[in-house]
Amino acid sequence: MEQVQVLILGHRFVGQYLTELLSTNSVSYAATTTTGRDATIKWQFSGTDTDFSALPAAPFVVVMFPVNGATDADHLCHGYTTHHQTICPDYTPPRWILLGSTRAFTQTPSTKYTPPDTTLGGPRMDAEVRAIEKYNACVLNLVGLWGGARCPRDWARFYTKDRLRTRLNDRSLHLVHGADVARAILAVVRDRTINGRWLVSDQRVYDMLQIVLCDDRVRGLLSELLEEKDVQALLHATRVEDVELGTMCVTRRVDSSHFWDRAAIQPLYVYALDQPDPHVI
Repeated sequence: MEQVQVLILGHRFVGQYLTELLSTNSVSYAATTTTGRDATIKWQFSGTDTDFSALPAAPFVVVMFPVNGATDADHLCHGYTTHHQTICPDYTPPRWILLGSTRAFTQTPSTKYTPPDTTLGGPRMDAEVRAIEKYNACVLNLVGLWGGARCPRDWARFYTKDRLRTRLNDRSLHLVHGADVARAILAVVRDRTINGRWLVSDQRVYDMLQIVLCDDRVRGLLSELLEEKDVQALLHATRVEDVELGTMCVTRRVDSSHFWDRAAIQPLYVYALDQPDPHVI
């Protein structure tokens, strides 16, 4: 099986942007899905029962799916490397790049140097720690992903009155476009010294309420909530039309400047409520 430069385990949402970028930059790659759709390799991680024989050797392996627990991180990283070293003893262990979330980062603002709350991170956080400490991995902890069919204004459909009430206490929303995540991954591929854990966002903060109020149903929910005295006090308004909106009403929770400065690039894509997606595949 011919070696590729980048192996993508789990094509997923970011995968479509990454494969486009790798192709544009003449970087060879292979990607997996559980079904083998769209010319990908049919493969699935199954812990100790995982068969690595379908996967090509690569100096960089990007893990798109969540790895749950340190033991599974060992099964994945050690298993893949051992398989290829059995075939070719000179095979050098790959550079692992894992994608994670920022759920476990609760300080304001959280940065590269903020210790995560491991009780919130769960087994996925345990896997990331093991990958960093034992396999010299790079972990990119991402904020909310958007791009293409994944449009923030459409998230209004997920809001109930109770969920909206809860979110009024913290309206901050952090986003990053899938195309910028792909650029971040390529930067790590090009610079082997970018190791450890990094937070990745578009370096902006958005007002969740301003975005979801484009939906008439949500406006109706907020109107009902504004009949409650505590909500009136929180928003300093009694009518939806009087609620102050915008970035001045929210707090930056994530500062990802360390990553972008280290990679010597900056995010290109910013979400605008009334504008189309600036990067269409």
